[in-house]
Amino acid sequence: MTESAVACTTDTQGAEVDRTVSAMDGVVAMPRSNGELVFEAPWQSRAFGMAVSLSRAGFFTWDTFRAELARAIADKGQNGVDEYYLRWLDALEAALSGTDAVDPDALHSREEEFRTHTREEVF
Repeated sequence: MTESAVACTTDTQGAEVDRTVSAMDGVVAMPRSNGELVFEAPWQSRAFGMAVSLSRAGFFTWDTFRAELARAIADKGQNGVDEYYLRWLDALEAALSGTDAVDPDALHSREEEFRTHTREEVF
């Protein structure tokens, strides 16, 4: 790879978020196996992608998200991959609160629809 190609890939929009995500450690470190991210269910990778995409789009900084994730883990704990991504969702909701990205009432209404199976998952 040439020097210009490296500069191109590291200077792309969102590259700073990507570097920050991959460098998460401590209590907020993402589940990994042999260095690769671990997702046990499709919703977990979708939640991951939503957080990264929304941060790249400027709805919140990655530092804000990481702080919310640490807070969610400290408040509710997490034991294993599934609980980690549940805290991830808690952090995503907290990071988006106060922005125009999500209507909290609509979000909670949709959550209730999925919880009660009145809404089916759509791909």
